[in-house]
Amino acid sequence: MSRRRILEIVVAASVLLLLLAVFLVRPTAHRTSAPAAVLFERASGAPPDFGGNAYRSRIAIAPDSARALVLYPIEFEERADLYVTDRARGSGYRLMLADSSHAEDTPKGAGWLDPKLAWVIVGYQFGTVSPGGDLYALDPVTGRAVCLWASADSGQTQAVGFTPPDRVRLAVFDENGMNRRDSVAVLPPGKLETARQSF
Repeated sequence: MSRRRILEIVVAASVLLLLLAVFLVRPTAHRTSAPAAVLFERASGAPPDFGGNAYRSRIAIAPDSARALVLYPIEFEERADLYVTDRARGSGYRLMLADSSHAEDTPKGAGWLDPKLAWVIVGYQFGTVSPGGDLYALDPVTGRAVCLWASADSGQTQAVGFTPPDRVRLAVFDENGMNRRDSVAVLPPGKLETARQSF
């Protein structure tokens, strides 16, 4: 074997060992769940007057009573935004879905997991057979989210509500999108705690 060939083998082995070392000691090597990804981004402007009677809104007060989540407007096939406000709903900010893969989605429900983290259901905006969607844990300050529950059947089964720590209320439709029935799913033990650690 020539010296050049030996040098190539040594360099290749060194690169392989370096890549292996980086893979084994990277910061996410011990992560038990996917990292939180940006689902919402802050939009400019002040919250609207929710009491103007133009549209309905859904309001969830945080457990420490310091903040509120407001889904507005609640109107058939109308895109809603999620607002994070003070309890009196006088000041706050709007969160809009950030990812282009959610271009036809809208928040359908929201509530609080604890004083810092919220939950939100995001689903298809149009149609009478789209009352819900997928369930996420959400940091309302950063807009980062972790999926807690997702439909495994292309929307035939949709989350329509959540009772922490583990009860997901479901709407289940047949293969033709008809004959809705209600059901409940239970998150796997530790799912919510693992999601909290992702933030």
